Amino acid sequence: MRKRTMKVWMAAGGLVLGTLCACGPSKELRQVRSEAKSLREEASALRAETRVLRAENSTLKSKVRTLEDDLEELTRERDELKLAAQKPAPAPSKKAGRK
Repeated sequence: MRKRTMKVWMAAGGLVLGTLCACGPSKELRQVRSEAKSLREEASALRAETRVLRAENSTLKSKVRTLEDDLEELTRERDELKLAAQKPAPAPSKKAGRK
């Protein structure tokens, strides 16, 4: 009984597959493949654009770090000059020999 059932299923499967293969690719299948190809190309272009933007982002971050370091140094120098300006000027020394 099992062999007979298996043969029936094999025959049915063969007919179904044969029918599907004989039809060839359907219009919908071609359309889906075309859309998939377009989406793959778009994804590839977006990946390339992402790489460019990441490189640009890295460059800009480096510039920001440099500017922050410069600002920190200039702020320190300004603060030192302010402190020096706030100190009272030394009193002029009296010259010897004058009365």
